[in-house]
Amino acid sequence: FSSMVQMDIDGIPSSSNNEYVADGLECVSLKFVRDADKIDRAEEYAPEYVYQHFGDSENIVGYKDLSLTIVYSEASMKCYPIIKYNKKMDEAKEGVKADDIMVKLKNQLPVEQMEMQVESIDEFRAVLAKEDNFKPYGELIAKFSNGGKDYEIYKKDDSDPEFDRYLTRAQTLALWYIHAAEYTDNSDDKWMHYFIYESRRRTDGIDGHTYALAGYCSLYRFYGYPEKIRPRIAQILLLPQYRACGIGASFLHRIYQDLATMKEVKDVTAEDPADGFLYLRDYVEAINLSALPEFSLEKLKEGFTEEMYTAANKTFKTNKRQCRRIYEILRLRSIGKKDEAGLKQYRLDVKKRLDIPMRRTDKDWKKLNAALEEEEIQQVAASTPSMEEKQKQLQQMYEAEVEVYKKTIHRMDKYPKIV
Repeated sequence: FSSMVQMDIDGIPSSSNNEYVADGLECVSLKFVRDADKIDRAEEYAPEYVYQHFGDSENIVGYKDLSLTIVYSEASMKCYPIIKYNKKMDEAKEGVKADDIMVKLKNQLPVEQMEMQVESIDEFRAVLAKEDNFKPYGELIAKFSNGGKDYEIYKKDDSDPEFDRYLTRAQTLALWYIHAAEYTDNSDDKWMHYFIYESRRRTDGIDGHTYALAGYCSLYRFYGYPEKIRPRIAQILLLPQYRACGIGASFLHRIYQDLATMKEVKDVTAEDPADGFLYLRDYVEAINLSALPEFSLEKLKEGFTEEMYTAANKTFKTNKRQCRRIYEILRLRSIGKKDEAGLKQYRLDVKKRLDIPMRRTDKDWKKLNAALEEEEIQQVAASTPSMEEKQKQLQQMYEAEVEVYKKTIHRMDKYPKIV
């Protein structure tokens, strides 16, 4: 055998040298500041993903006891990486090159945004000196207060070079917090964006407010026949310091309110939503639809109707699939704990909906008979679940749906209103 250092498929030193291999999810953190002198005391937040910067293994190679802190300016979204470690790997001895962390970080920035990442504290101080003068882009559409803090929401439905640069800087956060996140194409005029900021009155004697980014939402305006648009939520991100306090629900609620005022909007959808967003959307739309007379307790008992969809779509631009889902959540919530008959009717109603994609009608079999050979038809028939198997699958699907619905119901019971 060769005496050379053994390597794994990612080019990482052998386990005997793993003190120079750092888990990116453990050693990387983000901070958001306005004052350079408060960097050390600022709260640290862990990213949810680091593979976009450091590869699928999410490891950083070449440093012992590594700490990588990405410090963002809280308004303009420029950043300053702080790299600390006790010892760097001897590359000649190990036969491995240490990761160039600054290069790996910059490789994920668009070409026109190379300057957003500064490399010295003096450069970062110069950035922070301008933070108080930051003004949000677009049109102010809403204000609200939560937990003693004030928030403002802005909408930007067109493009300009300065805003495009700012948007890109904000979207660098998505690489840390959204799986498979990508930058939007700012040359495409079908994009629209909402931003939410914490607003603070200035304390330096100048009239006005300072702003800290709390989150953003990007939607793409798809065509809707005949003269409508169908905005689809592509990205929605709340910064970690603004989570778990109702800000996300307030933000999404006001986005829906704004879209509902647009006559050209047919309905609102979401692109490949993550679980966290599903729960958020269910809660917001359940609160909204529960206020409509078409979703009264008596009407919920009668089953899902076209009247429900028409009212939900007209008032909140809810799409039909989501409307049906919210109906099921609200109906489950309306059933008393001891109402066995009500729960049975509900279960049959949900299973009937779940069964639709599993059915093969006579028409389907006629098409198969016309298109397939006898042997192929037999294979299809053999793969079709028996009635017993189908009932078992439906029960499992039903139970999974109900478990998800209960999370929304619990949140509604705890927080019956959105601030």
